Amino acid sequence: MANEEVLDKLAEEVRKLGDLFQRRLLEDKAKSKLYDELYEQLRIARGALADQLLVPLLMELLLLVDRISRFDKVDYSSLESIMDELLEIIERRGVRPIPTAEKFNPAIHEAVAIESVAGRTPGSILKVVRRGYYLGSQLLRPERVVIVAPVNIHQTDIPLS
Repeated sequence: MANEEVLDKLAEEVRKLGDLFQRRLLEDKAKSKLYDELYEQLRIARGALADQLLVPLLMELLLLVDRISRFDKVDYSSLESIMDELLEIIERRGVRPIPTAEKFNPAIHEAVAIESVAGRTPGSILKVVRRGYYLGSQLLRPERVVIVAPVNIHQTDIPLS
C-alpha cells in the first residue's frame, strides 16, 4: 500500500506541475502578444513623429526645387544638377511626384485657373503649374493645375480647391 500512496502522490505532483506548465505557457503567450502590440504601437508612434518632423523640411525643399525650376534657361543649366540632387534626396525619404493625370481630381489637385479651350473636355487638366507630391501614401502637397472650363461655368460640377 505504501507504494500505491507514493505513486498517487507522484501522479498528483506531476498533474500539478503539468497544470502549472500550461498556465505559464498561456501567460507567456499572452505576454508575447502584448509585447508585439506594444512594439507595433511604438513603431507607428515613431513613424508619426518622424513624419511630423520630416514634412516641414520636405515642404521647404520642394519650394526650393520650385524656385530653381523657374530660373531662366541660361542660369537653369548650371542649377539643373542641384535640382536633380534635391529631388533624389527627397525621393529617398519616400517622397514621390503625383502621377500625370488627364482629369482634375480635387483630392490631389488644386485648380489655380480655369481657361476656355475649344475641343478639350471640360474638367481636364490643361497645364500643371506646380508639381504635387506624396509622402508614402499620404498627400504631401497637391498639384496646382489649370483646368479646362465647362461651356457654362456657372453650371459646372467641377469642384475647385
